[in-house]
Amino acid sequence: TDQAQAAPYNLTGSGVTVLVYDGGTARATHVDFGGRLTVRDSSGMHYHSTHVAGTIGGSGAASGGTYKGMAPGVTMESYGFQYDGSGIFLYTNPGDLESDYGAAINNYGADIANNSIGTNVEPNGFSCSYQGDYGVTSALIDSIARGSLGSPFRIVWAAGNERQGSRCDIEGYGDYYSTAPPAGAKNHIAVGAINSNDDTMTSFSSWGPVDDGRLKPDIVGPGCQSNDDYGVTSTYSSSDTAYAALCGTSMAAPTVTGCLSLLLQDYRAQFPSQADPRNSTLKILLAHNAVDLGNAGPDYVYGYGSVRIRDTIDFMRTGNFDEGEVDQGGTASYSIDVPAGTAELKVTLAWDDVAGTPNVSPALVNDLDL
Repeated sequence: TDQAQAAPYNLTGSGVTVLVYDGGTARATHVDFGGRLTVRDSSGMHYHSTHVAGTIGGSGAASGGTYKGMAPGVTMESYGFQYDGSGIFLYTNPGDLESDYGAAINNYGADIANNSIGTNVEPNGFSCSYQGDYGVTSALIDSIARGSLGSPFRIVWAAGNERQGSRCDIEGYGDYYSTAPPAGAKNHIAVGAINSNDDTMTSFSSWGPVDDGRLKPDIVGPGCQSNDDYGVTSTYSSSDTAYAALCGTSMAAPTVTGCLSLLLQDYRAQFPSQADPRNSTLKILLAHNAVDLGNAGPDYVYGYGSVRIRDTIDFMRTGNFDEGEVDQGGTASYSIDVPAGTAELKVTLAWDDVAGTPNVSPALVNDLDL
């Protein structure tokens, strides 16, 4: 990200608006936000939301630039999750997610949403059977990504920290199948957490697969650190100049959201006549250019690997990607020129699937193949 912010890229996320949907709202008066963050509901200020927002778009003003966020030029709309207490939050009950998303998108022009929240099955003592499930909130997320609130929308979600305990470990599988709702939705970009200093896996980041065998997380990003201050240092709510170090997939998701804000800014400059890319296009751009970790190829620990936003932007600039659609039972064909002597051809496919039926397996509606 430092490279994407520097010349010749000079990207800051300017012109991009991020919905920060969290457990409360951020401290809008923190100097690192410079008036670029607006609180839009009465859910109450929260340290977690403040930290997340700083990772996305803090300027680093209170630290001489040391703790600058990924996209220090973005505009942020801060909303807090609220629900009536019935059912299981963010599993059977999505709370005010749809109304807050609708307001952010249609009233304030949000382009992408960060969601560092989840059901947190393991620490909250909920039934372990919820892990890996595709619930009501997952279906709602999938429909929003496809455009149910007016147009296709881009959504990043923290994969969860379910490996911090062992209560829900499945005999013979250990930490696998530890994705809590709604991180098992199909269309969002689910982000696991690795250590920022060496790309090693953290002790808490949830692993897939989900119950119907789909791969989660989609990608991993920095969400902790195994040396130095042992965390991601970002803005904190205790004062207008405070910082704190925290760890979690809650910290990895805003890293990726901020990175994608840089990409969206550059995409608009490179392809000014095109609409913003769909969420599935962002997913393939990240996956295609990630650094593969763990088992060769995509796996249930690291997904498609560790995000590299400069490489992703460089690839995006080549224009070697396409958005399209295909009919039921149909085929979409593309021609690709492969120069003589090319060692490898790499092709990545993703799609924004129709929302599935909650708690019906498989959740997948359309199955596309290369």
